Amino acid sequence: MNSYNKPPLSISEQAELLISRGLVCNDVERLKSYLSSIGYYRLSAYWLLFEQSSLCGSSRNHQFNSDTDFEKILNLYIFDRKLRLLVMEAIERIEVALRAQWSRNLALHGLTLRANNRLNHCGSHAYMNPDLFKNPRQHIQDLAKIDREFESSKEVFVDHYKSRYVTPPLPPIWVIVETMTLGTLSRWFQNTENTTVKKSIMQAFGMPTIEITESVFHSLTPIRNVCAHHCRLWNRRFAMKLPNIKRLKDSLMPEDSPNHQAHYLFNYLVILSVLMQKINPNSTWKNRLILLLETIEPCHHQAMGFPINWKDRHPWKI
Repeated sequence: MNSYNKPPLSISEQAELLISRGLVCNDVERLKSYLSSIGYYRLSAYWLLFEQSSLCGSSRNHQFNSDTDFEKILNLYIFDRKLRLLVMEAIERIEVALRAQWSRNLALHGLTLRANNRLNHCGSHAYMNPDLFKNPRQHIQDLAKIDREFESSKEVFVDHYKSRYVTPPLPPIWVIVETMTLGTLSRWFQNTENTTVKKSIMQAFGMPTIEITESVFHSLTPIRNVCAHHCRLWNRRFAMKLPNIKRLKDSLMPEDSPNHQAHYLFNYLVILSVLMQKINPNSTWKNRLILLLETIEPCHHQAMGFPINWKDRHPWKI
């Protein structure tokens, strides 16, 4: 283990260093401006592809390939930013639809049980009843988390509920679900006991089984977090992979694909497009994504796990 001893560099020094390594730049002031507003370290993730592949011991050879223009690096960065916005748009639509589907179906299920005198907390507050969930310990933990966030929240709807109602201590499910992140929501969905509730959601999203539906929602959470925190999405490898969906076997890259393609973004984009088409058949999301992908070179597609013939596959084939 070594001690980190690299000194900080001024913007001018950073620009000089990049140019000394072979970066072509016709407008140094423009380079400095982007180094200042984006940051050297953040941009470095996008110029790795343009560095010479030879290694010096255990360190990279930081020299750029010949004719590596700063504009190429900047364009790739801008593409990634636009890609995150598009992916976040799709995940937002899917997350909102899941909130609506889960809260409505669980509330109606609880209302039916109340009619049969089987539950205390039901209908509007069905999420508070542990009998509706598979894992009581997880339900206690998830409910406690909701309670803590409710107490500390400054949202208008929270203050409204506190000022008007004494019991139940928490708002109805269609209110509380709006406070849940996708990760939290997918955990509540997975822990839901009733298969009728889950099947309704499974069918609404066009998924073949409950287990696959649970896995898909769970696997989208890391993608959402990358986008929400403005991290690099292009060429990122994800530890989690999507489930095996037989009806999409000709669309998704299989687990045994070369270079671990199944763990890159392509498969997630396929799933997002399929889900978007199901919840909004008139969506232009897929076409806008294709147009964006056409702004970069094929080698950048491959860095996201795209197969060479991706345009001939469902759902991209027009």
